[in-house]
Order: sequence, then structure tokens, then C-alpha cells
Amino acid sequence: LPHVQSTRQSPYRLCNAQRVHSQRQLISLKSFTSQQPPQSRCSQIKTQAGLHGDDWSTAPDSYLTLGLAHCFEKKDDGKLQDKFVIEPITANSLECMAAGAKTCFKHVTSLRFEEAMTKNRSILPDTFAEGLFCEDFDFRCGASARTWQRSHAQDNLLDIVPLGQNKSNFNYNLDEKRVLNFENVVDDSDNVKQDMSIDVYGRQKDDEADASQQASPNTSDIKVTEEAEDEMDALLSA
Repeated sequence: LPHVQSTRQSPYRLCNAQRVHSQRQLISLKSFTSQQPPQSRCSQIKTQAGLHGDDWSTAPDSYLTLGLAHCFEKKDDGKLQDKFVIEPITANSLECMAAGAKTCFKHVTSLRFEEAMTKNRSILPDTFAEGLFCEDFDFRCGASARTWQRSHAQDNLLDIVPLGQNKSNFNYNLDEKRVLNFENVVDDSDNVKQDMSIDVYGRQKDDEADASQQASPNTSDIKVTEEAEDEMDALLSA
């Protein structure tokens, strides 16, 4: 048979070639970064970071709903003081309110996102005059406005509060009060005892054993008592 020379390279040569190529790339990368001053590299990092994070590019003309929430603030003497807060309402929250869910929102109005960002009370209804803007108002408005961009909200929920209108026909209820400065302190009384029907720790067997031990007297104690009585009788008879 004629001898055919193989053109296939050996794995050893391929590994060496790849190693040399990687080393050349590393050297070129180091030389590139060393030529740039530290300030320019930092500015590039900041520029890339600016593309993400809090800047989620909410359109200025996005639909947004604001509500006047009837909240409370606990004073030093323990009494509750009324506080009215202006805060954005997401699409799913307003849908629940329209379905009859209990809410602390007395009034709801709709406007553009850019109008809400101005925090100008003159563009809000008179019923919002006594309200205070909530914490992180700008951030929450952006997040709420994006919920109204979803297809379900655009197709079905914009008619609940049409743009520029104010509505108050919701199930306003204060049975469960929103306390702004409430602190939840957890103690042992908050622990929930497991029901015996799902006893996985064998507590029922332990309780039965303790009950049977208390019901039946200990024979060793009886024996000790009898010996003590015999010794007392012997001393008295002597």
C-alpha cells in the first residue's frame, strides 16, 4: 500500500500553540491597561455602571397612579396619630382594590410619570393637600410605572382610574391600621406549639410515660419508707 502522510497535528503541538496564543493575549491586555491612566479606567467603569442600576429608563409619559393612604404614627404615650401619605400604586394592587379588597387608600388619582416626579401639589387634586410624600418616592414611582407597561395592565386596567381623574369608590377600611413607626419585637410568646396530630417529635409518648409514672407509686420509695418505719419501731421498743 502506498504511504500517505497524515496532515493531522499531534495533540502536543496543538496544546503548545494554544498556550502561546493565550500568553500573547495576556501580554497585549497588560500592555493596553498599563498605557491607560487610572482616571480613564475609573471613568470607563463608572460609564458602564451608569447603564444599569437605578436608571431603568422609565418613559416620561408613562401612566401612573398615586393614592392617599390613611396611616398612623405611634406617639411616645402610645396613642396613634393620623398620618396621610402620598404613594404610588402598582397595577396589580389597584386591580385588587377595584375587586373590593380592603384598603387604606381614601383617594386615587392618575397622571404622567414626569408629572409625579415634580412633586408639585398643585397638579394633584385638593384631597391630596394634607398628604406627605412617602419615602423613596422617586424610586417607587419608577417601579410602579413599569407595572403599568405590562400588556394586562394596558389592556384591562387603565379604565379603573382614567388619566387625569380622581376616584374614591374603593373599599376604604381601617380595621387593620398601618402604623408607620411600628417595631415588631419577637419574644417567646410568639412561638406556635405544634399540634399533636402532626407530632413528629414523640411528645405524646413522653407525656404518656410521665403520666403513668406519676400514677403508679415507685416501689423503691415504698421499700425505703417501710425500712425507716421498722427502725423507728425498734428504737421505741428498746
